Amino acid sequence: MSRASTSPEPGSRERLLQAGLTLAQRAGLKALTVRAVAAEAGANLGSFVYHFGSREAFVDELIERWYAPMFAQLQGLADHPADPLAALRAALLEFVGWVVQHRAFLAHLVGDAAAGEAGARRFLATIDRRHPAVLLGLIAAAQASGGLRRAEPLHQLMFLLAALALPVLLTQFLAAREIAPAPFVGLLVPLAIAPERVAERLDWALRGLAPDR
Repeated sequence: MSRASTSPEPGSRERLLQAGLTLAQRAGLKALTVRAVAAEAGANLGSFVYHFGSREAFVDELIERWYAPMFAQLQGLADHPADPLAALRAALLEFVGWVVQHRAFLAHLVGDAAAGEAGARRFLATIDRRHPAVLLGLIAAAQASGGLRRAEPLHQLMFLLAALALPVLLTQFLAAREIAPAPFVGLLVPLAIAPERVAERLDWALRGLAPDR
């Protein structure tokens, strides 16, 4: 029987990817068994195999599909910026906004990698060539234009992300694991994730990195 004659119904590939993302956001990549994804999508196992071939290929495509829009946005902001410092600020706000939106999935991703999930490890093994590289380029450009003090760009990126993204992930961890008093976590979460609070922390950090006058 030819491949064409066994083609699944139109739209099943998209339904499988959406179902996988739903499951991964709920319970992490470990939830992405072929049967679970097919059931969530209302598709049969043959449809999964037809489109992706294997669970490994499906997980890789799912992660890239989830990540690619944010990465493309950062790359667009980094392309020939007229004001590198303003572009850096916009890129950091874009990135941290994405972290806030996807904080549950990110927490699962890191936990899955620590537990040996191969797809998560493959993705994280390439992280240095992804958004950190774009942000480092913008930091170097901002230094060259006089917007930031001269220092090791990677050290400055660590400082900025510790101020911006780390509180988001920390409060997600505290809330998910229920290891701190709920009222206290309830006070921390808005401070960590509200866009105006993120922007406030970013402005504090950039003032701290401004060149000495």
